[in-house]
Amino acid sequence: MRIASNIVGLDTLNKLKINNKAKEKDMEKLSSGLKINRAGDDAAGLTISEKMRGQIRGLEQASRNVQDGLSLINTAEGGLQEITEIIQRQRELIIQGSNDTYTESDRKKIDQEISKLTDEINSLANRTDFNTTNLLARSDFQVLKDRSSHNVDISNVGPLPKTTDRQRYLGFLPIGTNDEPLNVKSSTTKTEINDTYNQQAQTTPITSQDGRQGYNDYEKKEHVHTETTSTKEYLFARELYTDTAYKDRYKQLDIRDSTERNILFQTNLIPNVQTVGILPNFGRFSDDSISIEIDGSLTTLANINIKSSTKELGKISVLYEKDGFEIEKVITTDGSSFKAEFKVRNNSGDDHRTINIRTAFSAGHSAHYTLSSSSGIPIGGTASGAQIPNTGTAFEISNSLVDFNLSFLSDGANTKPSSLTTPSTRFGVDGSVITSTWENNDISDGEVLEFGISLDNFNFKQDIYLFTEQHTNQIDSIIETTTTDIKDIDYIPPNVSIQTGANENQSVKIPLFKLDADGLGLANVGLLPPAIPEQSIASTDNALNKVSSYRGLYGALQNRMEHTLTNVGNAFENLASSESLIRDADMAVEMMKFSQKNILTQAAQAMLIQANLEPQGVLQLLK
Repeated sequence: MRIASNIVGLDTLNKLKINNKAKEKDMEKLSSGLKINRAGDDAAGLTISEKMRGQIRGLEQASRNVQDGLSLINTAEGGLQEITEIIQRQRELIIQGSNDTYTESDRKKIDQEISKLTDEINSLANRTDFNTTNLLARSDFQVLKDRSSHNVDISNVGPLPKTTDRQRYLGFLPIGTNDEPLNVKSSTTKTEINDTYNQQAQTTPITSQDGRQGYNDYEKKEHVHTETTSTKEYLFARELYTDTAYKDRYKQLDIRDSTERNILFQTNLIPNVQTVGILPNFGRFSDDSISIEIDGSLTTLANINIKSSTKELGKISVLYEKDGFEIEKVITTDGSSFKAEFKVRNNSGDDHRTINIRTAFSAGHSAHYTLSSSSGIPIGGTASGAQIPNTGTAFEISNSLVDFNLSFLSDGANTKPSSLTTPSTRFGVDGSVITSTWENNDISDGEVLEFGISLDNFNFKQDIYLFTEQHTNQIDSIIETTTTDIKDIDYIPPNVSIQTGANENQSVKIPLFKLDADGLGLANVGLLPPAIPEQSIASTDNALNKVSSYRGLYGALQNRMEHTLTNVGNAFENLASSESLIRDADMAVEMMKFSQKNILTQAAQAMLIQANLEPQGVLQLLK
């Protein structure tokens, strides 16, 4: 037994120290919640953990960056949305002011509103900022290549071949009117000016030679100014018509255009040019203008059924039947006179039938005549039967085209009218007619009432002439000036770089553009000079397309960055989980280890006590 060195005690003490040290570390882990509290705990793990922590904090900041980028895009898009509304209003005002229902004063007020809206576009673009960075009025872009050009092209053609429109027609002129050869009656030279505006614009993404994202702005404005000078001539000629096959037919009397119920007294051919009031129409009998009263029952021929009718050259015969009476109407012409004969026959088997007849002879197709009577019939009133001659001419009818006579048939059994009503000296004006009446006719069975008129002694005071009208159009020159302005620029716009990741080269660039009135091509839109409404409409259309294009670009970037934000969040979550596995303590495991170390420490303390008691056994030996 040795007392100089307590080997067992020293060994037990060493074990106690080791257990105490391990216990202290477990207590440190439990109190901090970390598995690695110093490099000595896990040198490799600490290195990996710190690198991951750098990534985690970088991703956390990147998430905030992306949200800032989204806010910037929303700010720019909001400004563009308002600019779109302004441009739409400008376009609406230009279309409104282009309507001719507005006065010059109205247009000035409309133009004033358009101008103020242009000022607001500039103001809005200049004040749309994000953290003092302007978003919509940038001019600090880098021009890569400028292919813009201005070109004026002038073309001149002419004279072009003449175009001729020639018309020939026939008409009456006073006998003896001189012929007139074809000659120029009028010549007019004038210049018509026409302006056409064409405009197109587009913005296209490009990539520069060094790999940077850029854009190409292309805009083409074309103004075509055309001055067309032309000379128009009007030529006229007339000559006596000498075609023997047709010329006499224009004075030959005919009833060819008549129908059973509407008889027209006119010529065989009607010239295609006529003067109102002196048409070659000499009168008409229409069934609705001939009234018949049988035993007190009044009607017109138009309401009586036709029993039979025939139509042949120069003659129309119509037979009517009503209430036991036959009414025969016969119209004839021999080419130089007309005759209208009426026969009313009582076939009823009854005697003493009473019949009254009234006829209205009117001028056909608005022909106007002067009416006179050399036989003494009063004009412009009603004449009794005693004032109507038994034979001879009743009226002389005339106008500047023709003279002819009207007589009542008096040969054989024909009866003259019992009364006669005439218009004023102008016959055929305002529908005036000659009304003849046969009244109180007592007709027994088998008896016939006959009456009629004739038109004869026609004297034409005008001849038929051939007229020629010729219109010529000569285009002397067409001067076309085409002015073309092309803006074709490749450029790199200024941009805002958004760091979207925890490492280098993980960023999204948001381009910024010049979207004020000048950048959109709206600086000169309006209604009044020097603005041109048609060009202003095209400019607003191009501006809308441009703004829509940029809004689409920002919308795409917004969608992209929203996906980026989601991805950054996922990466942050997963990396934080991995880093936690390395650095964070598992409290259950550490508590288990701590309990183990606590028990070992208590055991070592007990054994140290026993080790210290062993040397006391020497004292027993010394006793």
